[in-house]
Amino acid sequence: MAEKAPQKIRREAEKLRREIVRHDRLYYEEAAPVLSDHDYDLLLARLVEIEERYPCLRVPDSPTRRVGGAPSDRFETVEHAVPMLSLDNTYSAEELGEFDRRIRKLLGRESLDYAVEYKLDGVAVTLLYRDGAFVRGATRGDGRRGDDITENLKTIRSIPLKLEGGASSGEVEVRGEAYIAFQDLEKINRRREEAGEALFANPRNLAAGTLKLLDPRQVAKRPLRFRAYRIVDPEGIGIGTQMETLERLGAFGFSVDGEARLCEGIDGATARCLEMQEARYRLPFGVDGAVLKVNDFSLYGRLGATSKSPRWGIAYKFPAERKTTTVRAIDLQVGRTGAVTPVANVAPVPLAGTIVRRATLHNEEEIRRLDVRVGDTVWIEKSGDIIPRILGVEASARPPGAAPFRFPEECPVCGEPLIRTEGEVVVRCENPACPALARARIVHYASRNAMDIEGLGVKVVDQLVGAALVAEIPDLYRLEKERLAALERFGEKSAENLIAALEESRTRSLDRFLFALGVRHVGRTTARALAEHFGELDRVLAASEEELASVDAVGPVIASSAAQFFRSAAGARLIRRLHEEGVRPPPMEMGDAGEAPLRGKRVVLTGTLESLTREEARRRIEEAGGRVVSSVSAKTDLVVAGASPGSKLRKAEELGVAVVDEAGFLAMWGGRE
Repeated sequence: MAEKAPQKIRREAEKLRREIVRHDRLYYEEAAPVLSDHDYDLLLARLVEIEERYPCLRVPDSPTRRVGGAPSDRFETVEHAVPMLSLDNTYSAEELGEFDRRIRKLLGRESLDYAVEYKLDGVAVTLLYRDGAFVRGATRGDGRRGDDITENLKTIRSIPLKLEGGASSGEVEVRGEAYIAFQDLEKINRRREEAGEALFANPRNLAAGTLKLLDPRQVAKRPLRFRAYRIVDPEGIGIGTQMETLERLGAFGFSVDGEARLCEGIDGATARCLEMQEARYRLPFGVDGAVLKVNDFSLYGRLGATSKSPRWGIAYKFPAERKTTTVRAIDLQVGRTGAVTPVANVAPVPLAGTIVRRATLHNEEEIRRLDVRVGDTVWIEKSGDIIPRILGVEASARPPGAAPFRFPEECPVCGEPLIRTEGEVVVRCENPACPALARARIVHYASRNAMDIEGLGVKVVDQLVGAALVAEIPDLYRLEKERLAALERFGEKSAENLIAALEESRTRSLDRFLFALGVRHVGRTTARALAEHFGELDRVLAASEEELASVDAVGPVIASSAAQFFRSAAGARLIRRLHEEGVRPPPMEMGDAGEAPLRGKRVVLTGTLESLTREEARRRIEEAGGRVVSSVSAKTDLVVAGASPGSKLRKAEELGVAVVDEAGFLAMWGGRE
């Protein structure tokens, strides 16, 4: 029989719950913590201790429920009662004016009031409350159906498990954005870098990936936050405007946009957008624009919606942020194919939410075109808010004596002569014994899109090579737990995990294995095409150059490179040694045409997808038999257009190429994310 809790303990538990909720709000919503992490953990540990001793004191909205439950093997599908549509995008004041004129004409109005809010660069989710209690949460999905991620969302401390402020009875559906703050991304990436793991590219990708984890306990370890911006059927609970909605959401206990403003007319709304554009650099989280919504809900029914977007709102997208910094050095990196890539080391500069210290210069020709020199002041931006690149040089600020950069004739690592192949801009080291090539090939072999060996990142590879435990790829499979555990900052558990990950990789799919070998010109799409065509590794190895060239997506250049690798002593030795270590990819399982809706199709991805990362979309296309290409031409079979598609969509329309939006793309798999 469960022990009955004394009244004193009951009061302590209730007080602890109130205190923890208060500190969650101060930390996650107001960014004004008054308690150290250690002291907060003590409060939570005490509440856990009480609830474990007195189970009768466990309540559905206890903060202890946020630590995550058991893993799920899959997500159930949720039908959205009201579709989660995406807003149309606009990029200029002129386009905002056109939007305003269009809807005023529909309404027959001289002027409209707009609620203007920041557009968070996160992941849209919807939350269902019943009689004030959180009962279900889901992703946007294809707009009509999403994944049930209730248990994952319960781990987010800025999502109230119970609505505050005298919430009404019945059902209330709240929509908003899950996101990760810049400082939290930096902390996570710092830890991953120390562990030799791949870094997360940006906060949005990290948030999206976290919400799709099957184990809520892992989700609970990631510092996700939530900001609410909409109540479905607000008029049903007596709310008539968007600004009133934000007030009510705040009263319910949600974080909302404190910078939201009510603006009279499109001129006021446009001015506010431009103010927010300048102020975004001071925000602790990512935003990619501002959202304008007609404030008066009574007009929404008359405005209606298109198949993709409501007519009562629009998103004004901010242009990419640009900053100036100085070039401290130009270093050279040697990649897995021997390609030598120049990288500019720049004075640290905050840019689009992260601190940028390095920017690629691509090749010798790019350095000459830009005339980048050490000491120069340069303009830098993030392409797609992800990859830092140098746009140009501020020539008037060039310091006296700054000399043009001269590409060396020898490899910066092994000292052997660099090779410049006629017709190529890339310079290569072709010394097979170059330590940089060996290291880069091992890193590539273990990478996520190749053999996906968890825990074998750049820093761990450097440790293994530096300790003379690994010199070539096959050496990985001879690693011993005891010797690994003896390495600095490794430990027995890390050693066990790496050995287990290596064991799991022995039977990776044929396409991953072919890509992992690091054959020049053989990317993921080509590797999959070869695997699908030949089915077995032995058949790939035995194929002639002509047979390789006959495969769709291969062609003569790739076929020549692949044949040369498979016939070379080094290539044959690598594969033989991997076989000796038990690395044997199973035959490729081929589905029928019904299982491969894109078989033989050339597909272009453009714009931003809400429910899939670019890598996930690429993998899905490849698994459906398609090939992802970078540019639109008359040979393109399909264009998948997400938000902000740009010139590729226009070219597809001009050429008459088939175009689908994200919902249409997902519908090829029954609408599944």
